[in-house]
Amino acid sequence: MVKSRMSTKRTELDDENLLNDECSGSIVKIVTNPEKIKILVDPMRRRILGTMREGLENEDGTIRKEMTVPEIARKLGVSAPKCYHHLDLLVEHGFVRVAKEEKKKRTSITYYERTSPAFVLASSIDSLERKEGIRESPLIMFINDGFMLGLSNKEQEEAQKLIDEFTERNHKYIVKAAQQFKGKIPDERMRGVLRFVSNQYASQDKKCIEIRKELNKYLKIDLE
Repeated sequence: MVKSRMSTKRTELDDENLLNDECSGSIVKIVTNPEKIKILVDPMRRRILGTMREGLENEDGTIRKEMTVPEIARKLGVSAPKCYHHLDLLVEHGFVRVAKEEKKKRTSITYYERTSPAFVLASSIDSLERKEGIRESPLIMFINDGFMLGLSNKEQEEAQKLIDEFTERNHKYIVKAAQQFKGKIPDERMRGVLRFVSNQYASQDKKCIEIRKELNKYLKIDLE
């Protein structure tokens, strides 16, 4: 049993390396390993990665992406000890690495950086939370409350299934777009660009069109 489990993990890692090798030249790193994806279920780790993507502004106006733990903690408004645990896990699973170390008289200062300007997960966080049974607030709940649709519990459940199916199909286009993303643009714009391109292709996907039509039966919102 142990050998089989170890073999499966090795295959998943090899698949991830192979996938990123195939799209070498892309500045987006695609994450397929389930254990790595689970690391990002924690919102604090996603916030840390987001803060490191933004970086810090130097006096000359340039942006420094190499950051110390105290610098990350200050930007997040949390204590440094709280960051250390999460950062260690991000380093262990390949999302963050040590950029450099500066030696001082009696101590050393460690600077960290992301291993890629952008990560795309083979499975979305929402999909993983749903499969793990830890998703607390389905999107339809907020749509129903926000637009006062008055959907019954059964209708919300049916609509959420359609949303989940659409989201998973759309996410596959995000992964495909990430594989071909080779140009250099500001890091903070990558997510928006990838999402727009994936939506463009999803809007032409026959199954996505069918799902949208079905959703219209539940999402009766007049925006005209």
